[in-house]
Amino acid sequence: MPMNALHELLAPSLALALSVLGLAALRARKAESPRQRSQRGIEINLALRGLLHDLQLHRGMASILLNGNPAFSTRLQAKQAEIHHALRALVDAPPTPDLLAPPRIEQLRTTWETLRSQVLSLSPLQSFARHSILIQDLLRLISDVAERSQLDAGSPVSPSLTDMIWRRLPEVAEGIGKARAIGSGIAAVGQASGVDRIRLRFLVTHIRDGLKVVQTAIGRDGGPLSREAMQAAAKAQGTGGRLLSLIESELIAVECPNIDAEAYFAAATDALEDIYRVYDAASTSLAQPSGHRTPADASLKAAAVPAA
Repeated sequence: MPMNALHELLAPSLALALSVLGLAALRARKAESPRQRSQRGIEINLALRGLLHDLQLHRGMASILLNGNPAFSTRLQAKQAEIHHALRALVDAPPTPDLLAPPRIEQLRTTWETLRSQVLSLSPLQSFARHSILIQDLLRLISDVAERSQLDAGSPVSPSLTDMIWRRLPEVAEGIGKARAIGSGIAAVGQASGVDRIRLRFLVTHIRDGLKVVQTAIGRDGGPLSREAMQAAAKAQGTGGRLLSLIESELIAVECPNIDAEAYFAAATDALEDIYRVYDAASTSLAQPSGHRTPADASLKAAAVPAA
């Protein structure tokens, strides 16, 4: 039988089979409860959060390296391998197109591989911009997954907590990540341009405002969160505030910054990781049935709200 004739014979059967499989998958998704859908979204966003943190670390390490300090050369290569494996795992994971479209992950992977191969030939500004564009795409993906998985009628996660955990917290984290990259570059060369100072002042305001919004939201709507999440939120407020004071006193206010690049990188990383501890603890507690959570008491809720 000619190939064209065989194709014409099989095409309708193949299309029918694909339609049946697609319909079966759709019915399976419709059959899951709002809590099951919520838990799927939380699991996906915890994986994406790990990738986000790694990309932000890579941006900061590249900033130090491209500004003439070779201290992070080996760590940069190790981080590249970790990012490659994380993206490979996301690409190879069972598809969940209702929450996370495979083409978007593949696009992230392609963009990353291009950046990885070129990063050492870029200027510090080019590297910062290229990393930030990729990270912004990932932030949008996290927000989209949360919207698709948490905003169904009957979801155990309220819209206000959805907004706080999967939009506001990552935005604050990205502000700290940018300040880490810019500040590490300044510390590596021991000088800051007028543009550098303007960018840092903007980020300090952005981070400070974001911390207030997040902590106020937790204090107001954090009833479903665990004690661990509330304690992490209170701690993040303190480390975030100390980082902002460090940026203002050691990078913005002085003519010739004299802070050690690795010491600044570590301080900013501590603040960033405390933000992610809130994200992880809040996500984990909301993925559990309400009867299995350790509720936060009123004193912790009060501690999570910044003073006016």
